[in-house]
Amino acid sequence: MRMRPIGSAAAAMLVIVTLAGCAGIGKPFETPRVSLSNIQVQESKGLETAFLVLLRVTNPNDGELDIKGLDCDLEINGKPFAYGISNTQVTVPAFGSETIPVTVYSSVIDIIKGLFGLQQREDLSYRVKGKVRMAGGGLMPSTLPFDSQGTVSIKELASGRRGPS
Repeated sequence: MRMRPIGSAAAAMLVIVTLAGCAGIGKPFETPRVSLSNIQVQESKGLETAFLVLLRVTNPNDGELDIKGLDCDLEINGKPFAYGISNTQVTVPAFGSETIPVTVYSSVIDIIKGLFGLQQREDLSYRVKGKVRMAGGGLMPSTLPFDSQGTVSIKELASGRRGPS
């Protein structure tokens, strides 16, 4: 009778050690890079505006990433601007990239806060942060956080010639 608990504990330890060993084999997993690729006004109703944001997901790993969606918060000039979620399923190839469309929503108040003082600026600063939701399972985490920032020329954005950098 006493042998069973010891045998069960030993078996559990063997499984844990085996899984830990497998996780250490090969190159370490790197979090994908997510950056703002483009933003367009989609719809404006009442006190809310919807924007279509394209996020570029770059995979620095030697295996593909199966993404089932993502959520993000967008800041403009250091102020909360919009938030959104996407259930677009994308497979990002090893050492490749894909864009994921995300509809984000902003209130009139957040738009005014984000764009306040715009006429005195040449560049618009942005920050996009959130989580990539992974499909499947196994040893890969189910969510991967991201945080990216950059600037875009207001003149180029207004003319539609170029997206954020």
